[in-house]
Amino acid sequence: MLCGLAFLSACSTSALDVVYEVETAMGGAAPTGMAGAGAGGASSGAGGTDAGPCSAVGAGRYVLRSQANGLCLGQGAPTTVFGNPGFLLDFAADCRLPTRSWLLTASAVPNVFSIQNESSGFVLDVEMAAIRDGTAVITYGENGLDNQRFEVRARDAFASELRPQHHPQSCVGALPNGAQIAACLATDSAQAWLLQKSDCL
Repeated sequence: MLCGLAFLSACSTSALDVVYEVETAMGGAAPTGMAGAGAGGASSGAGGTDAGPCSAVGAGRYVLRSQANGLCLGQGAPTTVFGNPGFLLDFAADCRLPTRSWLLTASAVPNVFSIQNESSGFVLDVEMAAIRDGTAVITYGENGLDNQRFEVRARDAFASELRPQHHPQSCVGALPNGAQIAACLATDSAQAWLLQKSDCL
């Protein structure tokens, strides 16, 4: 089943909540009622029904599609950081590959997640926890530090920002073949990400 994403509503008190509705290939919305949920999970909406499994951004497996290029972020070529293994990032049109699948794991902070690549088990990481614009985002072994925790913040009706918690003024932005951090800019489509559950592809 082909799925698209359509904005429903942010129905909790947090401005950071983001809600998606999955549409079928026929253009009709999946039967989720008027329910809404934020990054923490499903909640009841005006219709009194719970959000469907594809409706909310929360813990689970996702693809990260760049709004700028329409492709899915994934793990690319191997690299090293201080002699330790890591991987660069790249993009592909085939979003069903294991290297394109990301497991969002909730932290103690609402809407903040570690984002683990299904293929390697490594997590998204701002390289060496640097804060300067242009710092590469890679995958690296999990260490629990804030450069490996990302706030998923609603940007508009369809897209979210990924803000690293060691420097939340920065956003993850797409490059032609990778990703980097830079100061968040609402008009920069490279910093807009469509999070879609892998099961909904």
